[in-house]
Amino acid sequence: MKIWGLVTITLRELSAKATLIVLAGISTLIILGIFLSLSSSQVEDGINLMFFGSSVGSPVSHESLHEIVHGIQATLTKGLFWGIVLFGVIATAGIIPSALEKGTVDLYLSKPIARWELLLGKYLGAVVLMLFNIVYFLGALWFVFGIKVGVWNSQFFLSSITLTFVFACLFSIVALLGVLFRGPAIPIIGTFLYLFVGNLLEQREQVLYLISENPMYQRILDGLYYILPQISAMEANIANQITQQGLDWRPFAQSILSAGMLFGGSVAIFSKRDF
Repeated sequence: MKIWGLVTITLRELSAKATLIVLAGISTLIILGIFLSLSSSQVEDGINLMFFGSSVGSPVSHESLHEIVHGIQATLTKGLFWGIVLFGVIATAGIIPSALEKGTVDLYLSKPIARWELLLGKYLGAVVLMLFNIVYFLGALWFVFGIKVGVWNSQFFLSSITLTFVFACLFSIVALLGVLFRGPAIPIIGTFLYLFVGNLLEQREQVLYLISENPMYQRILDGLYYILPQISAMEANIANQITQQGLDWRPFAQSILSAGMLFGGSVAIFSKRDF
């Protein structure tokens, strides 16, 4: 109950942020735009997929229509991923540092709340709010594609859970940097820097290995890849999930262990701090 109370307080704090309002507004505009522009019609040669009343290519079979729509949905989800990174991280990066400010943290710690409970409540509050935003966007689009073109792709809707999981892993980095530096700027910069570095680590054999053939250097790169959350690999798997090509759970299993380790580090640092 104590953690849920902290989650509720965090949701209220985050809901007032302009960045999340902007994110919800952009999502609504995209949903309305697709609803008004997307349609399909049955013709003699198959099914016409249309945008703004104009056909997109030649008529296709029912199976081909599903493949095309799945590809469109995967593209939209990739765009949402970067929207979450841009707006979501910026909107939530200050929630833990603000809780650690003098006076605020004293108020929290004066109550029968353990320090790990305080951090977990703030962490879960940010994740739950992003879940609401993601389910709203993807759920609405899933419904639009279903009623407008007759493609009810359950994996597209379920990817909202997968995408929230990716954000939760990413937010473990935000939380650790927030506890370390007690401000939102470095968590935001550090998270974006990690996304760049993480993408390089994902392609280390094609890119970073070319810098040096030293076995120790390559082992260090491998170690960093397996210690840190594999954001790029999970993002690619979400596209595979939507297009129904199968989901490789190994990056997700590794990333939850990594996120748990990073959050545990946040708790350990916070527990030793004097306020």
